[in-house]
Amino acid sequence: MAELREGIVISNRYEVRSLVGSGGFGQVWYGFDDELQREIAIKRLLSKGFRSTEDRDEIMKEARKIASLSHPNIVSVYDVVLHDEELMIIMEYLHEGSLQDYLRKLSREQTWIGISESIRILKSILSGLQAAHNCPQGPVIHRDLKPLNILFHRDFLAKIVDFGLATIGITAEIKTAHPGKWEHEGTFGYKSPEQLTGAQIDVRSDLFNMGLIASILFAAAHPFIDHRFLFDYKEMVLVPYRDVAITLGSHLTDGIKEFILKLLAVDPADRFQTASEALSELEYVEEEYSEQLFNRVIDHHDALIAGNETKILSAVELAEGISLCKRKGFFVQGIFLYEKSGKDFSALPQHLYNRMEENYRNCKRRAGREVIAQ
Repeated sequence: MAELREGIVISNRYEVRSLVGSGGFGQVWYGFDDELQREIAIKRLLSKGFRSTEDRDEIMKEARKIASLSHPNIVSVYDVVLHDEELMIIMEYLHEGSLQDYLRKLSREQTWIGISESIRILKSILSGLQAAHNCPQGPVIHRDLKPLNILFHRDFLAKIVDFGLATIGITAEIKTAHPGKWEHEGTFGYKSPEQLTGAQIDVRSDLFNMGLIASILFAAAHPFIDHRFLFDYKEMVLVPYRDVAITLGSHLTDGIKEFILKLLAVDPADRFQTASEALSELEYVEEEYSEQLFNRVIDHHDALIAGNETKILSAVELAEGISLCKRKGFFVQGIFLYEKSGKDFSALPQHLYNRMEENYRNCKRRAGREVIAQ
């Protein structure tokens, strides 16, 4: 096994600086590219994960194909190298951590992600999947989509990372005398029904995983968690013992619920058939939700103006409402909600606070222009 420690230089170029994390298949190190003078992440695939030299070479060949993917919502892979007979993937370093980290932080603070932000994140992931599934070398199927494998850039742009289990093209059914007893690789709790049964896998498997992520974002719960521990995960997914729609909560629009349930269909034929189709539907759902939120925000504004008691919107909803006011040209209303709602916005996550401040300043500029024009 290759020794990695602070100060080692790989391929006379990539300086190893510190260990970021590790798992069953490898490690991730923070490093620096001395040639291009930029920060990097070094994904080390442990040799114990290779069954043979041929297996390692095949993984390296596929890794180079995946490295050809170029999209704003997929982490950039800069290089794939061998170091002491171990595979090292050199890639973009992202500073803001994973979606899993972010959700854990919100949970500890006894709050949760807003619907508009959830939609933005899901659109980013689906855009990345769309690019991967339409790769010229053949569809790249991730097979391990989960909150831990969604990372954020400095501007909180979501990117798909860790294609370590990805395949190019359809994954064949596991041939066995005991169908349904052997499973494809993946993460427990994030496998599609096809992975759980060893069936053929295509791009629709990734879309099932999108349904799991969407449920967690929108409903703050995994749809197949059994707090009574009466069933294992495989039984819960393949033979649901409860209506998933019930677990999603009444605060979600019908469009959002239908979107999640279609992604979570056990039969792939009942899901969206492509990431493009799912993205198109999500954009429609976004417009539906935005219109409903905008109406609530304007009603809230009007009630405040009239001095009437009104159902209080959350800080996140008001921040999203100010964005909608800017987008729809209700600049004066956006300014009023920011300045006169009495809401403490200081507890918002920094990236949301910064975005709200930018929208507020934009409303002030645009409102000023309208006054001057009159």
